[in-house]
Amino acid sequence: MAVRALTLLLALLLTALPAAACFGPKLYLGVAAEPRQELLFAVVSLYVQEKTGVESEMVPLAAGVDPAAELRAERVDLAFAAVPVSGAETLLAVAGYPLLIAGHRPLTDLQFTTVAPALRKLASLLTVADLHTLESRVAAGETPLAAARRLFKERRWI
Repeated sequence: MAVRALTLLLALLLTALPAAACFGPKLYLGVAAEPRQELLFAVVSLYVQEKTGVESEMVPLAAGVDPAAELRAERVDLAFAAVPVSGAETLLAVAGYPLLIAGHRPLTDLQFTTVAPALRKLASLLTVADLHTLESRVAAGETPLAAARRLFKERRWI
């Protein structure tokens, strides 16, 4: 009888208290207000989400803000830069497009151990022609995320 009463009391307490959602790890990507960077953000965030389960959040970088400084200040984990940055590893480089540079957290934090290998794999797959295809689809009215998803499915990358 006492066990039943305790079970009922526990059930009532659990249903009366608000539930707290459990969220996984999140990467913060510094992105300037530039169409190519926004397109690359869609490509990177979708691929990382699909391959590793890690979510990405866009952190808008104002004009003139140095992405390397944002990485050093740990306001972002990854950022797009025009040139390689000393002290930051370049994880994605496609000719004519911004480079994806990484701060220390995605490279050393245990919750992100699969992110850098996934981005290196993406770097080996992604070509200039693929990005031109994505740009033309976005120019035709498709969202960057939808265009990236369609390309990944066509190529069987996800």
